[in-house]
Amino acid sequence: MIAYNYCYSTCLGRVVDFKGQNKFGVTELRQPAGLLNTLKEHINVSPNGMIFVNQDVRKGLLARMLTELLNTRVMVKQAMKGVRDDKALQRVLDARQLSLKFIANVTYGYTSATYSGRMPAVEIADAIVQSGRETLEKASRIQLRAYTTFSHPRYQAIRVIDSTQRWGAKVVYGDTDSLFIYLSGKTKDQAFRIGHDIADTITALNPAPIKLKFEKVYLGCVLMAKKRYVGFKYENPDDQDPVFDAKGIETVRRDGIPAQQKMVETCLKILFRTQDLSQVKDYCCTTWAQILENKASIQDFIFSKEVRLGTYSDRGPPPPGAAVAARRLAEDPNDEAQYGDRIPYVIIREGPTRLVDRAVAPEGILNDSHKHLDAVYYITRVLIPPLERIFNLVGADVRSWYEEMPKALRVDDKDALMFSPRKAQRQAALASRFQIDEHFLSSHCLTCGVLTDDYVCDDCRFQPQETISRILALMRRTEKQLTDVQLVCATCSGTPTTEPIHCESLDCPWLFERKKVEHRTEGLETIQDIVDDLQYYVDEFADSEGNFEIVEDDLQEEVEEEVLLEYEDSEDDELEYL
Repeated sequence: MIAYNYCYSTCLGRVVDFKGQNKFGVTELRQPAGLLNTLKEHINVSPNGMIFVNQDVRKGLLARMLTELLNTRVMVKQAMKGVRDDKALQRVLDARQLSLKFIANVTYGYTSATYSGRMPAVEIADAIVQSGRETLEKASRIQLRAYTTFSHPRYQAIRVIDSTQRWGAKVVYGDTDSLFIYLSGKTKDQAFRIGHDIADTITALNPAPIKLKFEKVYLGCVLMAKKRYVGFKYENPDDQDPVFDAKGIETVRRDGIPAQQKMVETCLKILFRTQDLSQVKDYCCTTWAQILENKASIQDFIFSKEVRLGTYSDRGPPPPGAAVAARRLAEDPNDEAQYGDRIPYVIIREGPTRLVDRAVAPEGILNDSHKHLDAVYYITRVLIPPLERIFNLVGADVRSWYEEMPKALRVDDKDALMFSPRKAQRQAALASRFQIDEHFLSSHCLTCGVLTDDYVCDDCRFQPQETISRILALMRRTEKQLTDVQLVCATCSGTPTTEPIHCESLDCPWLFERKKVEHRTEGLETIQDIVDDLQYYVDEFADSEGNFEIVEDDLQEEVEEEVLLEYEDSEDDELEYL
């Protein structure tokens, strides 16, 4: 806009009428006869056929404004370099230069705003965007040496770069005002040297103040699609540690989940640092195993998508977020989501039901220890697809990594201390009906962790004193964890330690840690009953020195008899299950 003086105040209309009209914005623009002949040496014709006078006749208002904005932004960025140690001031200055950049960028949009704008002029907007495109993309068959005498005012960058042998460069991507240039086999230092040479050459071939600025080198880069790329960025040749720079992919998008962002970013960093897909595969399989075993934080699996109630069709189910918002509204008419609000929700494991029926608010899974994340859904539908889009480019089949890995769905957690033996068995039965073909069910002894069908294995049962000591230590550790977490939350929220904590901030990781520990301590009374039972056998059958006076077979019969008596006292439905 500055170089070609595009402005409302410098436009002279069209070279040739369009459909018999010479429209300019919402009006007609016709020049007096003979004006073009008078100014023919001082005009500039844009690619869309609009005529503008040069700056030596009249400098446009838009050009003046943009010049001041850009000069001010340059001064702010120069000031940033002098305060590298003051991080707070750097953030303030960075926000200011970014604001100036946005103002300059939306100037083009202001000229094309036909619905909400005060001065719509599509002709100026078309001239701007077509001139930028022509500068970058229009092909020319002449070599670089001929460009110095080429009379056309818009020199073309792509063909110059591709046709210059000494650079060995190839343009692989070009956006509105930027180019990505591939330098095969070059080092980082060579890339910086060639990049500056290219920028200086192209800048010299274009009228001021059009400038091709060399910004950065990507050493390790993935170009996925238009406006979707990621790489390790170096801005100076002396930079030793690269910066992870991503545009348009899941690591910077808000419609996914934190686990998706973390996993994609970590996988890309491993790939860029090692170029070893086997390490990427190991990380993926380890992460998926933790998710399947319920060892991941719920906070990393919360969706937060925009909801627009009243705009969804009745022909099909609404999006999960809209369903959660509708349930909240049904429970409390005052809790209505505003148009465009982001509603948090998670997907739980609840049998073969619709996705919309398995979407619940995070509070629902935090306050109910019987609800669990749908690990298979999150892995196969949320985590794997973005990884496939990236690693399929290098020939890796990410989905086969998951399908071939051994899977274990944990029925219970030996550190949970939350289920009675009967409840744990019932959950195991429910889990067995949930995708038994995909998973192996496992239940572990509370003390030693070996596989067992009961809460305590046979070896630990016949060593009751040592088992009691281990269980009591586990209980004390859990109680201390709860006390420590509650102290953190009470201190943060200003709540006395003797009162319940009502904080429910989903942005705080301590909320999820506190709920997790509270779930672990729900069954401490049941675990105490187990300890009492073991202590009973110690008191009944051990002598003064702690030695048992009966053989293990007798003790086993006594245990079985006690269990049978417990079953007989059960309710009818539970007895039928047992």
